[in-house]
Amino acid sequence: MQHKPLKQLCGLIATAAIALVLIGCNGKDGNAGLNGTNGTNGTNGTNGTNGTNGITIVDADRLTTDQWANLKATVKVTSVTMGAAPVVNFQVTDAAGIGIRGLGGFTSKSSTALVASYPNLAFAMAKLVPEDAATKAPSKWVSYIVTSTPTTTAAAAPTRPTTDNTGTLVDNGDGTYKYTFYRDITKVQAALDAATYTAPAAKADLGDVTYAPNLVHRLSIQFSGAARGTGSNTANGVTVTPSVNMTNPINVIYDFVPATGAPVTATTDIRDVVSINNCNECHDKLAFHGGGRVEVRYCAVCHTDQRKFGYAEATTTATGYDAVAGQRKINGGAVGDLTAMAHRIHMGSELTKTGYNYANVKFETLGYSMLDGGQRMCSKCHDGVAQAQNWNLKPSRLACGTCHDAVDFATGANHMPGTNVPQLNDLACTICHDSAAIKTYHMTANVTPHNPTVAAGLVNFTYEIKSAAVSGTTATVVFKIKADGKDTTFLPAAAGPLNTNSGSILTGFTGAPSFLFAYAQDQDGITDPADYNNLGLKNGQPQSVSLITLRDNSKAAASGTISASVDASGYYTATVLNAFPATAKLRSVSLQGYFTQVSPAAARHAISVVKAVTGDAVRRTAIDSAKCAKCHEWFEGHGGNRVYEVQVCVTCHVPGLTTSGRGTSDAQINAYYVPSNKFSAKDLVSLKNWTGIDFTTNPVPTNPNVALKFPQTTNNFKDMIHGIHAGADRTSPIAITRNRSGNITIVDGARVGFPGILSNCQSCHTSTGYNMPTSGKLLASRELADNGAILTTADAQTSIDTVSATDKMITPFTAACVTCHDSAAAKAHMVTNGGQIKVNRSALNMTSEACGACHGAGSQFGPTAVHK
Repeated sequence: MQHKPLKQLCGLIATAAIALVLIGCNGKDGNAGLNGTNGTNGTNGTNGTNGTNGITIVDADRLTTDQWANLKATVKVTSVTMGAAPVVNFQVTDAAGIGIRGLGGFTSKSSTALVASYPNLAFAMAKLVPEDAATKAPSKWVSYIVTSTPTTTAAAAPTRPTTDNTGTLVDNGDGTYKYTFYRDITKVQAALDAATYTAPAAKADLGDVTYAPNLVHRLSIQFSGAARGTGSNTANGVTVTPSVNMTNPINVIYDFVPATGAPVTATTDIRDVVSINNCNECHDKLAFHGGGRVEVRYCAVCHTDQRKFGYAEATTTATGYDAVAGQRKINGGAVGDLTAMAHRIHMGSELTKTGYNYANVKFETLGYSMLDGGQRMCSKCHDGVAQAQNWNLKPSRLACGTCHDAVDFATGANHMPGTNVPQLNDLACTICHDSAAIKTYHMTANVTPHNPTVAAGLVNFTYEIKSAAVSGTTATVVFKIKADGKDTTFLPAAAGPLNTNSGSILTGFTGAPSFLFAYAQDQDGITDPADYNNLGLKNGQPQSVSLITLRDNSKAAASGTISASVDASGYYTATVLNAFPATAKLRSVSLQGYFTQVSPAAARHAISVVKAVTGDAVRRTAIDSAKCAKCHEWFEGHGGNRVYEVQVCVTCHVPGLTTSGRGTSDAQINAYYVPSNKFSAKDLVSLKNWTGIDFTTNPVPTNPNVALKFPQTTNNFKDMIHGIHAGADRTSPIAITRNRSGNITIVDGARVGFPGILSNCQSCHTSTGYNMPTSGKLLASRELADNGAILTTADAQTSIDTVSATDKMITPFTAACVTCHDSAAAKAHMVTNGGQIKVNRSALNMTSEACGACHGAGSQFGPTAVHK
């Protein structure tokens, strides 16, 4: 390697020496001599020693509260040593895989504690007792952590399953830790044997907690809670500042066999029957006990049959149980056992017995949002994990009896009605209830993702609209209907009511789907609205035309026809007269409704479909129907006529739609009491709360036009759904009374609880479907139908059916927000910023709302920023 600077230096030295000689001679300058040869390069110096590598680490005690709240940590178990107090080695890292140290310094010791705890950590240990070979009693988790920690005021004592966080934590300073349990699990049974029990506490209720190293064990680690210095995460456990909790708590599950020290294999039965991913389809993020417990496999090690410890058998009544006393033990089993508790919660109002009250959870008052008795869709919860099929392979009195609670297995009452058959254990269950039979019992009526099979002989329909076109006011719709995947052939057109076709267009069925024709027209100063309004039709409802009508020759001149046969691709063409006004815009055609099969007798609901008219603007899609399906399987409205597709729902639930209950005539109310009161007990409570009138007996004789006291509210889709989902969380829960040909529907938001995170708009919306639109083309919602001349229910119906200058309206952005945020302060904020609430239609100012100044898309306070 050449070093040019050294070469140049050598040249300079040689030149300087020659110059000195010449100066010394002081003679005449001679010709320049030849350059001398370059000197050899010097040797390279030795390299310096490398610096030590820097260590990248996250210090937990230096995290800000915001950093703590948003921490996305990972916890990994590296080893577990058993035989006494379990010793767990684990690692904690952040989202980038960098170790988090410092948790060992986060201790708390209250004034009565004898030992400090680690408030951000909790550990649990349980064994899995296998299925009993003799009785077929199902496998079950048994917790070892069933003794309390002594304090200055109380000695250690038996208790229900809990967690361990008062042991010893060694912080290795690199994100790895070693935790030694406070409790020696090999001595827990001896501690229980030595304890003194006072009724109703009984040692037997804690089961056999003898250490069993050959069984599967589950270690659970919880990393969660408040940032250091907030809440009770202080040295003395005293709260000084409010809690700032970790948004993403961690629950780690480590299943292993102590005798071998090895984690379980994929084929090991670990009673893995439910996936938290299934839970979170409805619950968004299922979290309990302060939000730190977010994994159902963790729930299983505390919510065991041991939770009955310390409680007496439930007090019974003629219809169930004493709701005031509550229940923790029913038929000798723990109400808080995960199987029993989860089944009763989801069975909810379908339970037979009344008076349930487990820690103020009143099972029979709960609703379940899945379609068509969706509790039967066991695979909604029991799917995607190793032992998910236990629900049909391993029936038991515990699993089945906590849904079918009318059955008394001890006496046999209601078990195989008419031939009471007692069952003192689970051995004989599969004699009658094998896997195929159980799946059959749990079928629902229609094929859906969690009900892939229906009863033999039932036909399943699908609808399709290929195109919709309009000429003048006439619509041409190209469509097909498939039965079990095959194109259908309609019966020939006939005159009259189609008596020869059994009132349908298909042999073996009655009824048929219908077309809906939705549109928009300019209204309230808004041109080219972005909402349907079906202006000019009663209560803004779109025209409905049945396929039966279009196959009826006697109605062809007035309504239209369907082609006699299909085209080469199996499509029929419907020509519908007077489908839309000539000035209509934003037009669409929906196909909805259903056939009813004669034999086997069953309504054959099918997913509704919608198609925009060719050339028209297409209504915005704000809701993802597939997200509705996560909680509802298929969302069905109006007796199964409108199914799954939200873009069909919005064709009827337009801004001008107002609840119709006030139009209910006295004669229709009278009919509700013949031969007996048709209002449910829950509805009677709601009606009394809303009207101040007791509907236990017919109120008409003393309160003529009583329906005028019914509540009224907008049923615009966004307003209605926000109000229903906000439910009991609203200041004034939504109150809906609907009259459909004398059938009264009551929706009381006070009885509705949303199963997910209410502020997570993307539970229902598309990713951009809840940003504020900037088009300025949305229509105001009609909150009250008021023509200024309502004296009777007939007047109320007239007002509902027409548009009036005195209708009470809510401007569109305000309507979207106030139907969740309905407090006085929230309303005042909206009005201050230009929103209008219950103003006369004639006073509407559709340009007054200034919401977008702060809440526009992409802003600091935009809907997507503040609703997470």
